[in-house]
Amino acid sequence: MDAAQQILDLIAPFVKEGKILPRTYAQIEDSITDFVLLMQAGTVIACAGLKHCQEGGAGEIYALAVSKAVQNQGISVKLLDKIMQKAATDKLSKVFALTKHNAEWFLKQGFAQVQIGELPKKRQVLFDHQRNSSIFIKEVSL
Repeated sequence: MDAAQQILDLIAPFVKEGKILPRTYAQIEDSITDFVLLMQAGTVIACAGLKHCQEGGAGEIYALAVSKAVQNQGISVKLLDKIMQKAATDKLSKVFALTKHNAEWFLKQGFAQVQIGELPKKRQVLFDHQRNSSIFIKEVSL
């Protein structure tokens, strides 16, 4: 099974719970280079996308998921470390995430909760006010 299908399978339960926005196989495949993956025995056990916003040196973390089979084992922290390494390599100055869940986790990882005005302008326009996500931002150490 290819990486895009494994990502789709991994995020499926979280999409069903309303924790991650739905994506198609084609959307994931088209943005596969955005993704950071953690593997175990050839299977994706955790993933997150990092999309460049092309504005203000910012990147958006999206579709962050850890397999339910390996949760509470520190995998999410390892995944975040890889995301931050990718952000530094890509010369981003900050990353942000929009979420309706796990606010405590983001705060514990050094993110600050901010208002919509802190997002890049183009991302502010796309903000789904009905979803009413919380916004978390973190500086990237270069």
